[in-house]
Amino acid sequence: MPEVDTSLFEERIENDRKIPISISIVDEQGRPVSKAFLTAKQLSHEFYFGNAPEYLLYAYAQSSYNRGRRFGTRPLPEEDLAEYMRLYLELFNFATLPSFYWADYESTQGRLRLVDASKKIAEWLKENGVPVKGHTLVWGNPPSVGVPGWVERMGKLEQWSEVRDLLFKRVAREVEEFKDLVQYWDVVNEPIVQNWFDSLGTDYIAQSYRIVKETDPDAITVLNEYGVLVNTGTRRAFISRARQLINEGVQIDAIGAEAHIFTAQDLLGQLGSLESIYLAIDELAQLGKPVHISEFQIPLPAVIDAFKVSISEAEEIQAEIAKIFYKVFFSHPAVEVITYWNFYRAWQSGSGFLRDDLSIKPLFYELKNLIHGEWKTDMKIDVGSSGEVAFKGFAGNYEITVATDGFSKTFSLDVGGKKENNFVLVIGKEQEVR
Repeated sequence: MPEVDTSLFEERIENDRKIPISISIVDEQGRPVSKAFLTAKQLSHEFYFGNAPEYLLYAYAQSSYNRGRRFGTRPLPEEDLAEYMRLYLELFNFATLPSFYWADYESTQGRLRLVDASKKIAEWLKENGVPVKGHTLVWGNPPSVGVPGWVERMGKLEQWSEVRDLLFKRVAREVEEFKDLVQYWDVVNEPIVQNWFDSLGTDYIAQSYRIVKETDPDAITVLNEYGVLVNTGTRRAFISRARQLINEGVQIDAIGAEAHIFTAQDLLGQLGSLESIYLAIDELAQLGKPVHISEFQIPLPAVIDAFKVSISEAEEIQAEIAKIFYKVFFSHPAVEVITYWNFYRAWQSGSGFLRDDLSIKPLFYELKNLIHGEWKTDMKIDVGSSGEVAFKGFAGNYEITVATDGFSKTFSLDVGGKKENNFVLVIGKEQEVR
């Protein structure tokens, strides 16, 4: 693999992703505490690093999951499933639940075969403090998984009024059913490149978002699209459509940008266009909404084909390439989420973090070192006579320990990217944060 210079993106991470943190240490009378020693250890990220735990759909709904064939003939044993879940939580703090494709969810009208499995997965994630995005409510992709065959047939018969009613009822039904378990929704997916629903009329997107917000006012709504980081025509068309909707008052809370790599040509082309990808995110950010890198993966066959290497060499290169793209995405201040697609026996061959036998690939370790090592602040600072310290760190929850005169106290601080992070720590009988 040729050398790729990521220094510009690393500099941007330092300047644009890290935020100033100021801490004053005082006693109960408000006097500065000098000659103290402060340790700042970041425990969690405000930024979301996500994945789509699709395998769990197969594990919990084997006979009902239409696309489960690649997962094998039977689910993993309980102990292996527990290991899958442990490893997932070790790396990720966000999840996209890809069970809401209409053709999967309701392949036969009125039979909702994935409800129980979806709830079980979402409840596990909730118990572990992981926010969930439902994917997806509206996707015009027949005859694949976006539109059930029975709905597609209505379209062929020009029964668009019936399709419209069924779609909107389906949107309200799923959001209502999962309003306590799903915080984010990919409401409309790929309206530019998969435009089957355009036959419903020009307002179907706006109406879908209104229904979601009416059903769950707290839901965070995403408008997601494919190709916007690498295809100028798609990006311009998408931005134009999104800007029109936003100007009309449609409550779109975030912009989803898929970043799929499929082939060796894709891989080599994008590795040679990293700054162009950053600038594409810049264009999307002009819509005034946070940007989610919603779907990203690196298939192993693409790596093998691009660099003519063995499988083991390709796994090492795959991990290095993932680090490069994560640095590009993370360096842009508008990006709030990066979701890798997916974890085990992934949609694109060899994309996942685990091999078929559940052994861990270099991809897992390299991203763990990046996300939970390099991108987590861990500092030790001598506090001078002023009792004040100032440093830059990543947003998230911190454990701050102050030690002075044989006494130490630990505080919990939430450092946020959208607020002033000036804290006063009171050392005394009743320690507190102000």
